[in-house]
Amino acid sequence: MTREQALGRLETMDREITMLEHIAAVMEWDSELYMPAAESDERGRQMEFLQREIHRRESSEVMGEVLSRLEGKEDDPFAAALVRVRSRSYRLGKALPEDLVGRLSRAKTTGYVVWLQARKDNDFASFVPALEELVSLTREQASLLSGGKTGRYDALLDMYEEGMTTREVDPLFDALRPILVSLVDERSAQKVDDAFLRQPYPIDLQDQFAQRVMTDMGFDFTRGLRGVSTHPFTSALGEDDVRVTTRYTDPSVMDSFFSSVHECGHAIYEQTASQGRLKGTSLAGGASYGMHESQSRLWENIIGRSLPFWMHYFPLFRDTFPEQVGDVTLAEFYHAVNKVERTPIRTNADEVSYSLHIMLRYRLEKQLIAGTLAVPDIPQAWNEASRDLLGLEITDDRLGCLQDVHWASGEIGYFPTYALGNLYGAQIWETLRKDLDTDHLLARGDLFPIVSWLREKVYSQGLLYPPKALLKKVTGASLDAGAYVRYLTDKYHTSW
Repeated sequence: MTREQALGRLETMDREITMLEHIAAVMEWDSELYMPAAESDERGRQMEFLQREIHRRESSEVMGEVLSRLEGKEDDPFAAALVRVRSRSYRLGKALPEDLVGRLSRAKTTGYVVWLQARKDNDFASFVPALEELVSLTREQASLLSGGKTGRYDALLDMYEEGMTTREVDPLFDALRPILVSLVDERSAQKVDDAFLRQPYPIDLQDQFAQRVMTDMGFDFTRGLRGVSTHPFTSALGEDDVRVTTRYTDPSVMDSFFSSVHECGHAIYEQTASQGRLKGTSLAGGASYGMHESQSRLWENIIGRSLPFWMHYFPLFRDTFPEQVGDVTLAEFYHAVNKVERTPIRTNADEVSYSLHIMLRYRLEKQLIAGTLAVPDIPQAWNEASRDLLGLEITDDRLGCLQDVHWASGEIGYFPTYALGNLYGAQIWETLRKDLDTDHLLARGDLFPIVSWLREKVYSQGLLYPPKALLKKVTGASLDAGAYVRYLTDKYHTSW
């Protein structure tokens, strides 16, 4: 087999695996939005079958033989990235027995269904057996992936954020924590009236307004659609099928709106990456979970909560909801959507306190994987961490350890990427502002130049580069907390 033939074979296998992953995503979408609860057992078997098949292909002897022919430097960025991504999947796949992959997949499907009911009933005890199984299987997975060369939690973190370790995350979080706590203390002491955001808002009009903004952001509704779910998410179900969800059960109209903007940030990244040569391959997606999150939170917070953004969109919002905000000024509205307060729900948290929510979960995840925290003790540990980091007493598990879907879906090691996304996003935005007059563009509602810059520099790159390399390529710098601290300080100290 020549090198050229090996590359062709690798791309063919990669496209087949990607297609299977899209099929699994279709089933997951149906599970989260439409599937009857009674179907969960068979759906678990279906997902287990698919994940076993994907695992077989990723770690097959043929894959190993093809990759062995492609060792060494590739001049073509596409080929180099494909070899890197598939070699990584092959290494991870060979470390995990097929039986474990199948059991994990089935446990995730079951865990999600059990979590939904436990959350509804505010009954953590009913979720304990399913979560214990997920944690046990994940610890087994982490042990195999680490191979004794890294910590078990590092092995899980690397699955979601390639090349990232707790030795890098811990100092970043340690540097951020006191700054965030101080800002929360300072800004939450300021009285801001946001009662007008908590009135009844017609859902059809909320949907209409959100769709207008998503269209301006560049979401292609011929290649995607919107739905409603318990936990908002974005999923690529095909080469030209990127779907997002929101929810309308939160107390503030802005909770739903910012969920839509957040998920749209993910979606336009996916839609742009799924074009050209990358389309239909494993490279047609975000560089990492953290880099993906950088774009959703950049759009949600840095852009979506900015004063220039609302200088353009607030008149439209007021025209859409005259009964609710007809007498509200732009300044009052801007302060309301940027209100800093101690709130138990992560997805509804303001941008200042949000990363503290992530640090709470990060702390508990490390303990779960280390075996120093037992699953039945999670509520107590959660509440203690909440007091420490957020200054909040949690008396309702729906507002605490039952609020997130991630552990029910077996996604331990995922949470740190949310806070890392804040850091990536701030660095990218700081670089973008050197090229574009963003305040002027946002104030006139011209999002196109901003979207175009991000598409060229970030979205179109897909997985051609690992996240750290992509950040360096875009900004010329390595990851640090400086840009994010400057952004928050300027917004909440200087310009408030």
